[in-house]
Amino acid sequence: MTVIVAVDGGGSRCRLAAFDEFGRPLARAIVDGHASLSRSPEQAWQNIESGLTQLQKQLHRAPGWLPDRLMMGLAGSLQETRRQRFLAQLPETLAHTLVTDGHAQLLGASAGRPGICLAMGTGSVVHWLDEQGKSGMVGGWGFPVGDEGSGAWLGMRLVQMYLWHVDGRRQHGSLIEAASERLGNRVSDIQQWSTQTQAGVLAQLAPLVFEHAAREDALAISLIDECVTHALALLDLAPQHLPVHVVGGIGERLKDQLAAQLGERLHKARGDALQGLWQAWADTQGESA
Repeated sequence: MTVIVAVDGGGSRCRLAAFDEFGRPLARAIVDGHASLSRSPEQAWQNIESGLTQLQKQLHRAPGWLPDRLMMGLAGSLQETRRQRFLAQLPETLAHTLVTDGHAQLLGASAGRPGICLAMGTGSVVHWLDEQGKSGMVGGWGFPVGDEGSGAWLGMRLVQMYLWHVDGRRQHGSLIEAASERLGNRVSDIQQWSTQTQAGVLAQLAPLVFEHAAREDALAISLIDECVTHALALLDLAPQHLPVHVVGGIGERLKDQLAAQLGERLHKARGDALQGLWQAWADTQGESA
């Protein structure tokens, strides 16, 4: 039986799925660690290997088993040096394909049809495919200089607001109280967060903002409004006639606000990145037949 393994790797976690040649799911694995080349190509491969080991056990294969094809959608894979460092670790006998995580999410969300995918998780990016098969991308430049509106960006903004509060530009409300408990009151504790540059770590603060927005905290609501503004600004740079699919943990939380702005352009994702990666493999088989 032909086994295709798809890998969806972002800044916070790594998901893997094994499919047969007909697209039937065989096994799934989740690794609590990143597979972002921007963070570490070496650690990304170690986490993927851990996921492959999980699949090998579920499929009752011998140790050292490798799939017939490894289809990977990984964050940071457009940077050539890190890409080559990552690929150099793969076994020579392993057939593989590597694209960005955002492109994989587009393939899954649109099922390969013309459309736009706004992916907002640890990072943020927009990919699209038009009727002529031409693809495009905006955003996704990476944290801290890019990825506006993402989980990492939202965590960074919360830390910034808390620093302002500590410095005397007083913020009030339940979110600041929660930030004080989470980030600490001692300068030493606070500086662990104010100098934090790991996107995945800062993204862990994002749920706190949504939690307190649900309690009608004014600061939390304003930060989420900023996320929506950044998301819409990215979408404004994509073709305006195409349907929009929103994916990612932050994207899911913003769907109501985005729906109010996008109206009928907003469509439910047809599949996820793992399904999109399998479809990309299947399409190559059709082309070579």
